[in-house]
Amino acid sequence: MADSKSPKADSRTADLPRQKLAVVILTWNGRADTLACLQSLERAGHPTEGEAVVVVDNGSTDDTLEAVEGRFPWVVMLQNGANLGFAGGNNAGLRWALERGYPYVMLLNNDTEVPEGALETILAFLEAHPEDGGVQPLLVRHGDQDRIDSMGVELFSLPGARDRAIGRPVEEAPTEPEEVFGVCAAAAMYRSEALRQAGLLDEDFFVLLEDVDLCFRIRLAGYDFHLVPSTRIPHKRGISSQGKLSGEKKYLLHRNINALAVRYWPARYLLMYTPFFVKGWAWGLTAASRTGRRSEWASLMRRSRAMRREFKGNPLWREIQRRWMRPLGLRYYPRKFREKFGGPPAIP
Repeated sequence: MADSKSPKADSRTADLPRQKLAVVILTWNGRADTLACLQSLERAGHPTEGEAVVVVDNGSTDDTLEAVEGRFPWVVMLQNGANLGFAGGNNAGLRWALERGYPYVMLLNNDTEVPEGALETILAFLEAHPEDGGVQPLLVRHGDQDRIDSMGVELFSLPGARDRAIGRPVEEAPTEPEEVFGVCAAAAMYRSEALRQAGLLDEDFFVLLEDVDLCFRIRLAGYDFHLVPSTRIPHKRGISSQGKLSGEKKYLLHRNINALAVRYWPARYLLMYTPFFVKGWAWGLTAASRTGRRSEWASLMRRSRAMRREFKGNPLWREIQRRWMRPLGLRYYPRKFREKFGGPPAIP
């Protein structure tokens, strides 16, 4: 098994032109989608001078590496040798880019397709806004591009996060760039200096909400985020989770929501939604015990409590809560009850 911090790279890392942007694409048994994503980049004219496209393989067994090498010789291949999750896999690519001095790096899901001019537009915006730690395009559904997939990450007083405007008509998207709490890592371009200050994806999260945690830390480092809606990238969503048990995903979701809550949510909101917080905690801890991962759960929560103590001294910690956590109030309870019996969503 290869160490995620020292992935096996091929010889195409030498003699690269002056660095500007590295695009990191993670794959795990996603041969067809990875090839389609790379083909879209090639059609759009990438990589241009100063760009690198890095495909990170999380130990695929479907001959993805051989297929990519045979069809796209300009791709830099990294092999992790095992499934390190979304966080660990992408971090291998991020480290590769940072070590080589790329000032900007983009995480791009292999189930996206990039149209011509998309990367140039969001890179130009990020270059022109040094206060931003990252930007994202308007993500639209691959099979129905009249529907929004993500306009960025949004937060609520209830611990957790979701993709803003998911499923809404594209007509509801803004026409001009606007600030968002954070960016969806399915197609997010980051300023490398922000990553150096805030750190990379938390590998203990493995998958789910790791990009939200990163956005918190980048904001705590003093950076903003923007949506650039003039650029649209189709996203298939959910491809990387094929083959995972729903129970496993549920465990990871509960565990990671609780870690986020401990790190970033104010005590008043934790008290307001105690039944949901305790229910998630109890379910996740029970699942951890049944699968022999109780120590993993406990270690993550201990580290999250230590991070909370550190972050509370940063005035931006409370500013994020005040500005970006949309209050739901106690009315959330009856709304949730009605939702369970066929009513409208508790969180509109």
